[in-house]
Amino acid sequence: MLRFILFIVLSIICIKSPAGLPAIKESKPEKILLITVSETGLITVGRDMVSSDDLARYIQERLFKSYMGTGLMHNKITLVKEEPHTPDVVIEVVMKEIKAGQKRALTELCLQKHKKLFDNLSIKQQEKIKKQFPVLFQEPIITDNVTR
Repeated sequence: MLRFILFIVLSIICIKSPAGLPAIKESKPEKILLITVSETGLITVGRDMVSSDDLARYIQERLFKSYMGTGLMHNKITLVKEEPHTPDVVIEVVMKEIKAGQKRALTELCLQKHKKLFDNLSIKQQEKIKKQFPVLFQEPIITDNVTR
């Protein structure tokens, strides 16, 4: 019995100790904000249908609500063209709205955390935000719908 208790204690120490065996880290799946656009300009995000006029606000709210709930944001934004021949003008409008949503979420985040706009933060604070929330600075990935 004593050996069993000693074994358990040593196992816990080895797992938690940096000098011992490395602790097993659970890899979390990437959290992706998936935006789908049809050739007619119909935009869906998950189960929600969003107009292009409301997309920037919607993205801002989704990213910031995620942060407020968990302290984390999505890992990336992916734009899926539902039809391969979706007009470029539709994609350009959606991309512009996505970027505006990212900027709005960045502004809201900086005001919440630092009471300042991003441009008014120190370089160190800016770098920390860029590292912690890369989704706010990344270009959305554009892909064709491959499930058809």
